[in-house]
Amino acid sequence: MSKVRIAIIGAGAVSDYHHVPGIRIDDRCELVSVCDPNEALLEQRQKDWGPTKKTTDYHDIANDPDVDAVIIATPNFVHHEQTLACVNAGKHVMCEKPLGLNFSQAAEMYRAARDNNVRHMTAFTYRFAPSMRYVRHLVQSGALGVPRHFRSQRFLDWPETSWGWRQYKDKAGAGDLFDMTIHRIDFAADLMGPIKSICGAVAQFAPRDKFDDGRSCPPSEVDDWSSLIGLFESGATGVWEGSTLMKGHHNNGFGYEWAEVNGSEGSAAYQLTDPNNVIIGKHGGTMEKVPVPDEFLVIEGSPRPPHEGVPSTVFRYDLVWEFVSAIVEGRDCVPGFHHGAIAQCVADSCLASFDKRSWVDINADLG
Repeated sequence: MSKVRIAIIGAGAVSDYHHVPGIRIDDRCELVSVCDPNEALLEQRQKDWGPTKKTTDYHDIANDPDVDAVIIATPNFVHHEQTLACVNAGKHVMCEKPLGLNFSQAAEMYRAARDNNVRHMTAFTYRFAPSMRYVRHLVQSGALGVPRHFRSQRFLDWPETSWGWRQYKDKAGAGDLFDMTIHRIDFAADLMGPIKSICGAVAQFAPRDKFDDGRSCPPSEVDDWSSLIGLFESGATGVWEGSTLMKGHHNNGFGYEWAEVNGSEGSAAYQLTDPNNVIIGKHGGTMEKVPVPDEFLVIEGSPRPPHEGVPSTVFRYDLVWEFVSAIVEGRDCVPGFHHGAIAQCVADSCLASFDKRSWVDINADLG
């Protein structure tokens, strides 16, 4: 089979940090085209990533017969239109989260990909962390007994200056909730099953009305703290909290993350900063750190050396391996657009819950 020819729409840091390294280590695919509205950045990427086709118009990518698959790593407000253009042209698509500005957009993206019979993937990066994969195994194998509780914290210590487009509702949809907490919503559902209902809250503490050089800008419209309490269909409970304003949790840009499952027989916890180890305890014992078994350090078949590189960085390259594997094997990607849409529905419900000051049932009807 010839190589899967991949184009990237959005040549920013996420593509440079996650996706291009993943393409480089996968000999089943190649980067053939890059799109970005910033012509200077496009020129720089020709040096950084090697020569490819380049364009400032995403329609050129959608209509290019020499492109098989597209990675969309652009601002939230253009995910919907760019994805629809690509899937309706028969391209396989991996899109960054959140899929859209709301559940309605995300569900439409899923239906379009499904109806055009193309592979579709939501870039929920942390599903690929070795420790998260091992915690999932412990849950599914029954090693922890019956799952009862899930909880997560994601804390970042970011400056209180402007986020640019990310701080306006018509461009981002929401703040920390859509940017960070949505990841934890997704892997909670992956670990514990469907979420039945939630009670949520958001808050904004930083006006973000200045750029880092002191120039003024319109103030932020989105949250910089979010929290949910949830009930799963299984009867288990969940608690989520995320914030970009947790002073002292900078940690070289990685911040702090803790995600834990408590079962009837034991508990297991994952930390982003130490993804090759997990913390496990059984009834009557003490939570202790243990190495993730080698078979969980990379996803099956990935050429990524399991013990090389910065652990909290290199697992991200496995997104491309899963995307290309699904294309080559003619199967669904995991996680797909349906997973992204369901997580978006829960995040939307958090905003609705806070507005109503009440519990909200999750109704993620994808049509």
